[in-house]
Amino acid sequence: MFIKPFVSHILLLLVCCGVNYADETRHLQAIESVGGKVSKVVGGREVSFHLGRRKVSDADLWHVAALGDVVILNLKRTGISSDGLSSISEMKELRKLHLELTQVSDEGLIHLLGLKHLTYLNLYGTSVSDIGLRQLQELDSLTHLYVWQTRVTQKGVDEILTVRPTLKVVLGIDLDLIMIPDPDAPRQRPKTSLAFVAANNVEDVPRSGNGENIEVVFENKSQQTVKLVWIGYDGKPKLYGEIGAGKSRVQNSYENNTWLITDVNNEPLGYFICGAERAVAVIPKR
Repeated sequence: MFIKPFVSHILLLLVCCGVNYADETRHLQAIESVGGKVSKVVGGREVSFHLGRRKVSDADLWHVAALGDVVILNLKRTGISSDGLSSISEMKELRKLHLELTQVSDEGLIHLLGLKHLTYLNLYGTSVSDIGLRQLQELDSLTHLYVWQTRVTQKGVDEILTVRPTLKVVLGIDLDLIMIPDPDAPRQRPKTSLAFVAANNVEDVPRSGNGENIEVVFENKSQQTVKLVWIGYDGKPKLYGEIGAGKSRVQNSYENNTWLITDVNNEPLGYFICGAERAVAVIPKR
């Protein structure tokens, strides 16, 4: 006589689980329909639109928030505005947030103040100003903040640093810091390779172009120490370091960036142009 109530209880659980599963499937399909990608990462899930069709709007973020365990969200170059950040305020587990080149302004940053686990915030290319930075002073967990090409001034940076002295604020481009690698991510050798273009004249090396954040593994197969030089968007070279013979270096970069290889006397040997994904750049034997 106890079988019937037990069966009814099990059926009820299955029905409830079925509804939850159906809801999650609906949210995932909605995210994918606007070019989003959802993947498992340490601690939860990552939702990224930066390699998608970028059709995501403020209304679409409701589906992202509904997943409940999003720890990384990349909205770079999407149609998100300050209004859309109200949905992000519900993502309590969020650790990293990319808002580069969106319509986000000072008014929207108030929605981020409840994100107690947020450590990384990228506001590059937005209209955020010193006023918005003052609001971010309340984010105790924030360790890295990027405000390159915004309305933020050095005075605003100095002000937030008086309250958060350990916060790393990048007001100008720094390829060593613009993307924080996930320490838990596998560091396998990339399957994609960049072409080495021989060159003996700096004037022949193209300047860098813009694109998505990527990573390059430089492998020096030559028998000499070489210098790694980034060719800026203005065509000016910037030394990033040296790579010994037989050594390698992992370097943060952007798609379409140009990296010049020279010898220790600054004589050009050749260059690489980054593609759209993580790649290996082999400096050949001479």
